[in-house]
Amino acid sequence: MSLSQKEKALQAIRLFILQRDKKAKERTTLLSSLENEWTMTQLHIVSLIQEHSSSANNAFLACQLRLSKPAITKAVNGLLEKGIVVSGKKEDDQKCVYYSLTEAGQRLAIKYDEQHQKVIQRYKEMLNSFQNNELEVITRFMNAWTQLIDKPLLVDEAANATKGDCVED
Repeated sequence: MSLSQKEKALQAIRLFILQRDKKAKERTTLLSSLENEWTMTQLHIVSLIQEHSSSANNAFLACQLRLSKPAITKAVNGLLEKGIVVSGKKEDDQKCVYYSLTEAGQRLAIKYDEQHQKVIQRYKEMLNSFQNNELEVITRFMNAWTQLIDKPLLVDEAANATKGDCVED
């Protein structure tokens, strides 16, 4: 690949990131009410609680979203304050706090999931324009990009990196 082709690829990545950030803000605005503005993390949490109501605790949410437990706690506290989720304990597990959705939370989850499905459908339509060998390259690139993003840039990030202690559902 020539240097100019690499520069074009880097420019495409920059443009993608800028456009994605802009659209993410627009989607969040679509899902906000007059009083409540939700972060993407909160919307993902609401969706996960809806989908995995029996296992929705801080550890599960942190693992699924690849975020720290304190970040989950902060996001969930906002949802608790706004009456979107409630917390409680299971009879068979009195030491762990689990979350469930209120009616308002269920409505928000449905709204978010509908929007999410529209986005997935658009991605599928776009991917249909590529051949299988091209999709393999795209997949390889995205996996490499994800690994690159996961690598800490700073020493402090390395110390705070989440360890691979997640138990998948």
